[in-house]
Amino acid sequence: MAQNTSQSSMACSSIGRPYISSLDMDKADDIWQCVKNKVASSLCGPHVTAMPHLRDAQMFRPLCVIGKRVERSLRVRKVRSLFPLGPLKDLLDDPAGSPEVSLKTEGPVRCDFLHEEFLDGVGRVRVQVSNLRKEAAICPLAPHRQLSLRDNLPWLDSVHRLYLVSEVYCSSDAKLRVLGMERRTELRLGPNTPLAFSCLRLSVSPSGLVEVCDGWEGSYLHPKARWAKFDSPDYASLVAGRPVSEPKMMGLLSQFAFNFSHPSIISLPSSALHLPGPSPSKEQHQHHKVTDYQEAQEISSEALLPLEEEEEEGS
Repeated sequence: MAQNTSQSSMACSSIGRPYISSLDMDKADDIWQCVKNKVASSLCGPHVTAMPHLRDAQMFRPLCVIGKRVERSLRVRKVRSLFPLGPLKDLLDDPAGSPEVSLKTEGPVRCDFLHEEFLDGVGRVRVQVSNLRKEAAICPLAPHRQLSLRDNLPWLDSVHRLYLVSEVYCSSDAKLRVLGMERRTELRLGPNTPLAFSCLRLSVSPSGLVEVCDGWEGSYLHPKARWAKFDSPDYASLVAGRPVSEPKMMGLLSQFAFNFSHPSIISLPSSALHLPGPSPSKEQHQHHKVTDYQEAQEISSEALLPLEEEEEEGS
């Protein structure tokens, strides 16, 4: 009799409470894409980068490396892709010479953070974080100290920038919920899960030498940057080597060959040409010839030059 009374009281206590089930990680990642920048800026400050994908969070620990690849085309605008590459020590030619990792930990501190937002096609979502912990690498690299990467890394010739994670904001009780009247789904993130990070910009040469560019000042990654999810087809294509038709060495050889056969033409930019001769038509012909060549060589020649600082990334 006592057993039946207990069961009925449990049933009565559940009336009016929606059923909570587990939220799929892929769906949670899709929801996270819509709210991550607001959550990261409100929780950790305006100058941090939100975790690109919850599934890849553990690849953004301090001293992990991020690569950026820029695809160029004569007709299509530049496409900048960012992708995690793993711990720095695993990429070095001499792992024994890697800097000693010294981490400074702050917290966890109680924050009682709550963010709710209505998303079309999903419903009302809630991100809840009760405590936050900060992990920071303590100057493992002196400014302008050079380290050598392994020469067998397939992406070495195609990456245009490297970033080094320096600070990470983690939580051990973060929850992402989809709220409903009768049913709720929830994802509880694992212990010490990174939610946001800061990074440093590294310079990288085609020979594989990297160094911190400007000391330990932070580098801001644009919130609308395109991130490739680890183990996805996009990620596989990014970490693969540059296609045979577009290697840096082939661009260098083609540029050198043209410089050798046309030294007087290639030495001047097309906008500053003052070719000798009284005939305007001849000068115009030479001008168009140089312009056509420069368009044809845009991909190979740009691949040899360092990228200028990008205003949209602020780095």
